[in-house]
Amino acid sequence: MRQEFYRVFLDRLLFTAIIGGLLLAGYAALRYVDLASRLSGNMAAQIHESGGEVELESKGQAQGLMASDIERRRLVAEQFTMMVVGGVGLALLGLGWLGADILRGRRKKAEAASASLGTAPP
Repeated sequence: MRQEFYRVFLDRLLFTAIIGGLLLAGYAALRYVDLASRLSGNMAAQIHESGGEVELESKGQAQGLMASDIERRRLVAEQFTMMVVGGVGLALLGLGWLGADILRGRRKKAEAASASLGTAPP
């Protein structure tokens, strides 16, 4: 009875790890793509990618470019965070899958051993 409870609990825990990993990886991928699209429209990011220099004509233009650069840095930092979250999600998915596979193999061996003991002559 107690062993059955632990088996069911472990199965559900591993299933939760798999689902949680999928959700984390999916969220991180979607968020990363969203951040990349927002970065592509950022003026400072476009200037940074082209490697060009900008001739500023007014103080307002300089302040706007500075605000755009602050936003670019925030978006890049958030993209990095989403890569880490996606990696954690994939690790969780892998660990859940591996644990479930190991348990499934152990159960098959135990069932085969009990079946062979039941059919073997005394």
